[in-house]
Amino acid sequence: MTDYKRFEGEDFDTYALRLYDNKAEYDLNSRDIAVLLNQESEIQKDESAWRKHYTSFRKGIEYERRRNNSGVATRILSISDCHVPFQLSLDKLADYKGKVDILQLNGDIGDCQSISSYSKIYRVSPMEEIIETRQYIIDLIEYIKPKKVVANYGNHDVRFQNYLAKNLDSDVLELMPQTSLELIFVDGFKHYNKREKTKVEYKSLVEVFDNIEIEYTGNWYNQINDCIFCHPKAFSSGILKTSEKAMLWFRNEGFDFKTLVMAHTHRSGMYSIGNTTIYEQGAFCDTKSNNYSDGQLYNSQKEGFIYLCQDGKGNTLRDKTELVVLNWG
Repeated sequence: MTDYKRFEGEDFDTYALRLYDNKAEYDLNSRDIAVLLNQESEIQKDESAWRKHYTSFRKGIEYERRRNNSGVATRILSISDCHVPFQLSLDKLADYKGKVDILQLNGDIGDCQSISSYSKIYRVSPMEEIIETRQYIIDLIEYIKPKKVVANYGNHDVRFQNYLAKNLDSDVLELMPQTSLELIFVDGFKHYNKREKTKVEYKSLVEVFDNIEIEYTGNWYNQINDCIFCHPKAFSSGILKTSEKAMLWFRNEGFDFKTLVMAHTHRSGMYSIGNTTIYEQGAFCDTKSNNYSDGQLYNSQKEGFIYLCQDGKGNTLRDKTELVVLNWG
């Protein structure tokens, strides 16, 4: 039982709920849990008392959750700019496990590090990165357990096509996809390891998850009800100016929307213009390791994501939507 001690910084109630929620996984029974709780508490109770207390406590949590979710029909977790191999740990999304209808991936899931124009202290090969990105997405889907996954590409993802266009004949280029995400989500791919003389097949995520709807848009934006999610190439140094420019572009193109969530800038913020609310969602990567702007005096990058709630008519509920920033300091 010593493996299930209280985590550093974990409050007592969270610790107790974790033990009860993971009884089977931890191979614990209620008596084992009572022993652990008594070790951590000044109040000593028997197994029955602890169990009844946390059954009531759990009911209270569920009541609050139902009250907070009243009127919510669609829950969307959108993350972007993971920049594998600089991705953040999935445990930062622990509060949203099992609470997501649509997992929206808003571009730059992989970094395409080795084929970028930036100087590199070390190099991760394109194949190694694609394999790692694919596994990260699989782990993310299995961790969050959404009903549907929607993904669009970002400017880093398009580096894949740009690199191929520079190095391949145009006739051969017709055989290749636009982004590595297309290989991961739709086509699948094979790794021909010439050194080891092996061939490993990696199935597309459409094949891997036959019980979850998987949609790769093949575009830099997509729309879910009243909300546009986008990852443009444009960048402005002004606060929220890039998202404002994106909003005006979509308006001029005739899109009907009231919410816009934008990736790419590695910044976090929001404001409303008339009846439209725009968000910049931050980056789900280790920004200290993935610091391309070092020394250029840009505003610091923000790590984060957005949890967006919509009602039965597809309208975004601003009071229930969470723009999460992980590194305010």
